[in-house]
Amino acid sequence: MKRKIITSTLTGATKIILLSPIIITLCLLNILFYSFDNSLALTYSSNAEVGFTFNPTISVNLSGDLLINNLSPGSVSDSNTINVNVSTNASQGYVLTATSGTKTTNTDLVNQTNSAYKFSSIATNASLSNLTTDNTWGFSYSEDSGTNWSNYSGLPLDNDDEGATGKQLINTINPADNRTLQFKIAARASSNQAAGTYINTINFYAVANPDPTLQPVSCPAGKVCYNANSLTTVQGEMGQQTANNGAEKTLWASNFKRNGYGFAGWADSTTYNGLRYGPNQTITAPSDISTNGYSLYAIWVKSAGDMQNWTGCSSLSQGEVTALKDTRDNDVYAVAKLADGKCWMIENLRLDDSATLSSINTHNPSLPLTNIYDTGATSNHLSPTSFVVYDAATTPEGWCFNRSAACDNQSRLSTINTALFTNNTSSNYDANGDVYSYGNYYNWYSATAGHGKYGTSYGNGYYAPGDICPVGWYLPTGGSSTADFNTLDISMGGAGQEYQGGDAGTLSSRKWRSYPNNFVLSDSPSSNDGSSILLFRGMNGSYWSSSGENDKEAYKLSFGSNYIAPGAGTVSYKDGGGTVRCIAGT
Repeated sequence: MKRKIITSTLTGATKIILLSPIIITLCLLNILFYSFDNSLALTYSSNAEVGFTFNPTISVNLSGDLLINNLSPGSVSDSNTINVNVSTNASQGYVLTATSGTKTTNTDLVNQTNSAYKFSSIATNASLSNLTTDNTWGFSYSEDSGTNWSNYSGLPLDNDDEGATGKQLINTINPADNRTLQFKIAARASSNQAAGTYINTINFYAVANPDPTLQPVSCPAGKVCYNANSLTTVQGEMGQQTANNGAEKTLWASNFKRNGYGFAGWADSTTYNGLRYGPNQTITAPSDISTNGYSLYAIWVKSAGDMQNWTGCSSLSQGEVTALKDTRDNDVYAVAKLADGKCWMIENLRLDDSATLSSINTHNPSLPLTNIYDTGATSNHLSPTSFVVYDAATTPEGWCFNRSAACDNQSRLSTINTALFTNNTSSNYDANGDVYSYGNYYNWYSATAGHGKYGTSYGNGYYAPGDICPVGWYLPTGGSSTADFNTLDISMGGAGQEYQGGDAGTLSSRKWRSYPNNFVLSDSPSSNDGSSILLFRGMNGSYWSSSGENDKEAYKLSFGSNYIAPGAGTVSYKDGGGTVRCIAGT
């Protein structure tokens, strides 16, 4: 792991740069030759060991200094802009973080001549015009030449651990991914603040991501082999899928989990530098698969921060992937900026009844959630249920299918897909079985965190005002040509129609399932008459929107191998199940 650290003095007449040297050491042992009697013409030599230490290069450079000129009493002002340039050849990219102060000082900007006067770091993110607390300061950054700036926020204290707990500005897994970040500060002064120069430091840490301990594996002829990259912290190994030369195959959705990492798809190399695929993408088997097999490796992306109130979408490029932790249950999800310019979870939600929902961690929930039908007990937890057709006399906690308020207004979810396989045999994988990538299943009441109830004729265009996405995220909209599902379909080259089949539908479906979109054929535990329970997993995909259609039904994204219905004309009963993806709020 190679690090570069730069410290910039605020109000910066002075800029201090601390750079770790880049060292490439070539170690050669002496090679000794012994010559004896020339007449024998024999030469003896010792063994020679050759080795070296290699570190990827990474550099961080600042252009200019941060300076607020003539901040007036009782006013707010921002500084000039500096560029923070990062370049590296690290194969796994890097993380750029920022902190302020040092372990022995705090984050305040302190008056040089009288330390009793200071500017404190702001506690709540805000735009420049909303910096309303006197004698405070914050920072903002942009990665698109200053077109879109983040809200001003406070920087964490530098606690001498190389930026590990700092404010993350960039996290990339791409090799040789050179970036330029624009950075500035702002402050608000009270009318009686003491005159003078106020200073502290901002520290930028660029840390090259370590190469994971990935090992190539041998794959039998005629097989697609799925591997968890030989990482012992990964639970589960999948198996081997038979494929012929040039034949189309729909890849198996992953059943792997690695704690602290999001699953971002499959790669055909251990360095992720080759082809990348979505979990259920349809591919053409390589022409040499009959002799060499085709090894695929799980793409793991380490958590880069919390999902709640995440503001990093504007800093991502289209197609770029990161990972974030849902602190409600500490599960980690891969996230990507997709073709519509929005950041989506690219894994299905797995939130279960262990998490306590609140207005602080969830998008505007309607609490408490009623989760015990027959007792009337209430809770802020989701309610687990088994996959059975509803029968009030015998199975009051089952999936209901009776189209009544008694079912629609109760929390229902299933965590059936959290089981993980433990050995590498093909018999352990069933496309229609329990697959981790399918996530959990929620009725519409659960998916909308108590807002999606029976009995109200919402009409087209109604969007539930809250859902079970983390705070700062939301459930995609459906039910209209401008809804999130339709807009994403159009941005990927689809028609955004209520239903599209044939060749065009096949093409659109494949785009939805390709990297990094990563939608999977998870289906749902429901049918119009309640007679089928998870019958079409591995065949169809079914994702809730936040849009209600009438008292009994709500809109969904639905797709199969040869059709796509992105939510404008596809409805499902609210008491049935569906999977969930979330979008970062804008």
